[in-house]
Amino acid sequence: MISAREVVERAGVDVNILINRLTSAARAELSAVYRYTILTAYPLGFADEELRQILKDIRDEDRHHFDALVSRIYELDGGLPDDIRQFLESRHAPPEDRAADAQDPVTTLIEDVRRAVHPYGGLRDLTEGKDQRTYLLAQAILNEKIEHQAWLEEFLGAGPPGRFHRGFRGRSPFLTRLTSTPKGTEPPA
Repeated sequence: MISAREVVERAGVDVNILINRLTSAARAELSAVYRYTILTAYPLGFADEELRQILKDIRDEDRHHFDALVSRIYELDGGLPDDIRQFLESRHAPPEDRAADAQDPVTTLIEDVRRAVHPYGGLRDLTEGKDQRTYLLAQAILNEKIEHQAWLEEFLGAGPPGRFHRGFRGRSPFLTRLTSTPKGTEPPA
C-alpha cells in the first residue's frame, strides 16, 4: 500500500518542506491557544464578557487547527518532539512586544490574527493541484482565521455586523467538514 507521503512526493511536493511548514503552523496554533487561555483568565483591563467569549471561541478553534495540523504531519510520516519545550523553540520567532498588548489588547489581537493568515496561504500555494488534503486543510483554517479577524473587528465596531452567531463560533465549521465522520459511517464500537 502506498503511503500519503509517497503520493504527495509523486505529485511533486517536497514533503520535508511541507512537514516543516505544517510544524511551524502547528507551533503557532499551540502558542495561540496558550495565549488566548491566559487572556481569558487574566483581566487585561477589558471587562467585557463578549470579548472574553470571542477569545475563548478563537482559542477553541485554534486548538482544532493544532489537532488537524498534527494529524496531517503524522499522515505524511512526520513527527513532533516528545518534549514540548523543544517543539515550541523557534529560531524564526519574532520578539513579542508585550507593552503593546497591555496598551491596546484588542488591536494587538487583530494584528496577531492578521499575521496568522499568512502561513496558510503559503501552504495552499505549495500544495495546490498536488496535495488536495493539505490544500483543503489550509483553506479551511484560512477561512476560520479570516472569521476570527471579523469577530474582533465587529466587536470594535470596525467590521460589518452579523458575525456573532452563537453556535457557530468556536466550532471550526470549515475544518469540521474535513474531519467529521458522516452519520451512519462510524466504525463499530
